[in-house]
Amino acid sequence: MKISIIVPVYNAEKYIDNLIKSILNQSFQDYEVILVDDGSIDKSYELIKKYADENDRIFAYHKENEGPGIARKFGYERSNGDLIYFVDSDDWLTDEQVLYTINDIFSKKNIDILFFDREDLIGNRKLGSIKGFEKIVPGEHLIDEINEVIRPGLGAKILKRQILDMQMFIDSNVYEDLYTTYLYLNKCKNFYYIDKELYTIYHDEDSNSLSSINNESKMIKSMDIMIKLYNIVNSKSLKYSLALRMPTVFIPFYMDVIKKKKYTNNPKFKNLTTNMAQILKENEIKVNKNEYGIIKVIIYNFLVWYLNRKVKNEKN
Repeated sequence: MKISIIVPVYNAEKYIDNLIKSILNQSFQDYEVILVDDGSIDKSYELIKKYADENDRIFAYHKENEGPGIARKFGYERSNGDLIYFVDSDDWLTDEQVLYTINDIFSKKNIDILFFDREDLIGNRKLGSIKGFEKIVPGEHLIDEINEVIRPGLGAKILKRQILDMQMFIDSNVYEDLYTTYLYLNKCKNFYYIDKELYTIYHDEDSNSLSSINNESKMIKSMDIMIKLYNIVNSKSLKYSLALRMPTVFIPFYMDVIKKKKYTNNPKFKNLTTNMAQILKENEIKVNKNEYGIIKVIIYNFLVWYLNRKVKNEKN
């Protein structure tokens, strides 16, 4: 099967070499690389254009800045592989057998989507492995077996061209990957999970890539997308998975609220919070009904989980 690797590129001149070299070193050779420069103001386009000029499997495009969701859509339109692999420009494929492993699984299994684990690095230090699933055992499963939060990042998933379509992309800088993930899963019957790291996420020690920029508009956009997805997906398991994720959007925002000692009075935020509360209730996600209480309970549960995980890691 031919694999299309689609990469939205924005001001990535410091990192793009690592990604492209990790692709060129692959033992499996039936692939194409679609690099979409999304209005970079550094030398990113010059670098990817040079690679494209030197390799007939690499294609470089330049477009005005519209965000990663639209850049992925732009790349998808220009790709022709059987399998679609969305990769971020500052990450890379973990080893030279990644594409071989992906092709081998899809060649042997009649599956709609592949999930796998990710390696998480900051500088030269490995933070750990990010599991594709915590509860689900490796192997083939029905979509209805999903009973936990699905990570939004597209770098640890392989999609099929025959299922993916143009309506699965959104013009957004937040949760655009979650949007694509759940609309795609809504068309799937099954999935396969391999508990092996095939993707490396990199954080620069000198950057703020580990922290999110919290603001009211971002919070509202995130909530709005999640509720829209909840109303679109058909599977009860996908609805439950989304309901489990919904509380997590409060965590960074509420930490910002604590810091600034200011709560938003935006009526849209309050309306979305009420809708989320109802969804959590429908799915028996146990939190306080009061919208202020929801946030406080979520923060408490998050901190308990974090401390328990910290203790567990220290014991190991």
